[in-house]
Amino acid sequence: MEAVEVHGPTQELINSICTKSGDYELCKEIIHKHLETKTANLLDLTYLIFRIAIEHASDTYIFIGNILREHPGPEETTGLNTCLTVYTDETSTFLNARHEFCREDYDRMIIDILSTRKILRRCRTDFPIPLNKKKLLIEKSRVMKILITMSEVSGYMVKNGNGYLLSSVVTGPCFFNDVDKVSSILLSSL
Repeated sequence: MEAVEVHGPTQELINSICTKSGDYELCKEIIHKHLETKTANLLDLTYLIFRIAIEHASDTYIFIGNILREHPGPEETTGLNTCLTVYTDETSTFLNARHEFCREDYDRMIIDILSTRKILRRCRTDFPIPLNKKKLLIEKSRVMKILITMSEVSGYMVKNGNGYLLSSVVTGPCFFNDVDKVSSILLSSL
């Protein structure tokens, strides 16, 4: 997917989110890579960030599942199973947060987003797995942390009514049919 170039108010919103993300350039790259239009408002960007976080957590779950298929030893298996549970919980919690966002239950949405940071801490990478896989798992965890921060920032902006382009015709309805898609991907990877 090719990155979409944006300017003006949309870029200003992206800058507002990414400045606080912990990795400005990566944040910007993630949003631009997944953005489908040149104009987006805060609601569009928040929904997009949730979608990316869900996809990333699901992808990481599959990555960990593939390592487990290589029949690691008991110590690695315990650590990997813990991380597998973590990314299942991350996916589920972000699906809930997105649902609350679509229902405009912003207080509950923020509570769920904040809980994802605590969930992610349970996936430690200090167990012995091949170095190339460990580096990838560490990087996936780093990206997840950035996505969590991006979600927090945009979530608080929505909750507080910040962002002068809060709503527009660009935002489509919130659909939940991809819950089944994500669930089937997770189940098929086991």
